[in-house]
Amino acid sequence: MRLQLAFPAVLAIVAVLSTAGPALADCTGQTWSQSTLYMGRSLADGGTVGEDEVQAFVNDTIVPAFPDGFTIVDARGHWLDRGTGLGIGETTVMFVVAHPPSAESDAALQRVADAYIARFRQSAVLRSSHPVCVTFYEKK
Repeated sequence: MRLQLAFPAVLAIVAVLSTAGPALADCTGQTWSQSTLYMGRSLADGGTVGEDEVQAFVNDTIVPAFPDGFTIVDARGHWLDRGTGLGIGETTVMFVVAHPPSAESDAALQRVADAYIARFRQSAVLRSSHPVCVTFYEKK
């Protein structure tokens, strides 16, 4: 996945998500971070990363890095190939995780992104992060 055109769209999504809930000043839960990795599924040879390959990556890379939970979303991304000037659409895996802000979480996100880039020969993975108010509603 390329970052050129996707970045403004991501900023718009983050702005909407960050205003959708209570203001952090009014947070009655915990202030955490919500991070999303945008991982393109197009391959340089013209193929795509298959569902089985995504699931294997989730199982052997993401689950060990974030065992407490996360969300995977199938999406469509779009980016501008600056070399050709062509807009490229591709299927995208969005990995979304709420986590306490920490150096450990940042390092785990970096490891997941690096592993995806290496495994699927990607040029980049985009990360967006913002503070969120987290409250767990649990069975009583």
